[in-house]
Parts: sequence; C-alpha cells; structure tokens
Amino acid sequence: MAGVTHILGGVLDRRRRRLAGLAFALVVGLAGVTACSGTSADASGGTFGFVQQAPGEDFAPPNDRSPAPALAGETLVDGETLDVASLRGKVVVVNFWASWCAPCRAEAKSLVELANERPDVAFVGVNSKDGESPAAARAFARDFNVPYPSIRDPLGKLSAGWPIAIGLPSTVVLDPQGRIAARFTGAVAKESLASVLDRLAAET
Repeated sequence: MAGVTHILGGVLDRRRRRLAGLAFALVVGLAGVTACSGTSADASGGTFGFVQQAPGEDFAPPNDRSPAPALAGETLVDGETLDVASLRGKVVVVNFWASWCAPCRAEAKSLVELANERPDVAFVGVNSKDGESPAAARAFARDFNVPYPSIRDPLGKLSAGWPIAIGLPSTVVLDPQGRIAARFTGAVAKESLASVLDRLAAET
C-alpha cells in the first residue's frame, strides 16, 4: 500500500508541475499580447512606433513613425518597374496578398472600392508568395477589376523586410513622407482603412 501511495504521489506531483508550467506560459503569452499595444520592435528589425487601435489594427503617431523599407519591382500585369519611393508626397496603401489566400479575396472588394473612391491616395499591391507563374495572380486582378498595380514578389523576399505578419493578407499605410503610419493584420475592413486615410488627410 505504501508503494502505491508513493507512486500516486509522484504522479500528482508531476501533474502539479506541468500545470504550473502551463500557467507560467499563459502569463508570458498574455504579457506579450499586452506589449503589442505600445511601441514595438518588429521581425523586420525596425521600431515603428505602433499603438494598437483594435485587434489587428495599429497606428503610429507622426512623431513616432519610421521610414518604410525599400519596395520596388516588376509589376504583375504590365511588367514595368515600380518603386514605391516614387509615390512620395501622397498617402500610399500597400496591400500584401496572394491569389490562393481566401482572406485576400474577401477584402479585395473593399480595397478596389476605396481605390476608386480615393484618387488622392496611391494603392499598390504586393503579390507575395504566389510562385513563379503569374497566371493565377493575374486572374485574381482581372476577376476583381483591381485598378492599381501590384509588384511581383513570388518568394516573399520583398515582404520579408516589412513589419507585417507572416500570414497574408497584410496592409500598410504610408504617410506622404514615406513613413509607416498604420498597418492591418488580416483582411482589412473598408471602414477601418477609410478611417485611417481620413486621419492622415487631416494631418496635412
């Protein structure tokens, strides 16, 4: 009987230690989520001054903004070279997407509508991680009547330098000085993006 009691005691002790470890991991995870509401250093290596506005939505006040990483390449449809730096002086919406991405398809209508409604804003897509063949991505742009150009990034090398989530889609908004003012993780809602564009327009 003493042997059985000793074995049961050992099992319970191991379970207590396991539960304590899980509780500690949960506390650390929650602390990490809370940290996202302040100034954050991103995987891209930069500090972009983001303040969380809502889940998946971050905004950087003017004094805390950092320059956007370089972004240039061949466009999806025309095959011309586009450098986002050439759009300096305008608010720029940069949307990272892929043809195989269901949330990208879900947000496409909102992006197209806003691009048509806001001629004062430059919209640029980045067709990321879609493979070497552009056929599916071109079909996506055609099916949704996308009016703005997309830079090809078949292996995701260009997007790797930006403060965006690993998954797609992600949307980043640049102010007229070429600094990152806002970002959206996941499919962006038209009202949320329009609100940021209005906020940036009011700064000028």
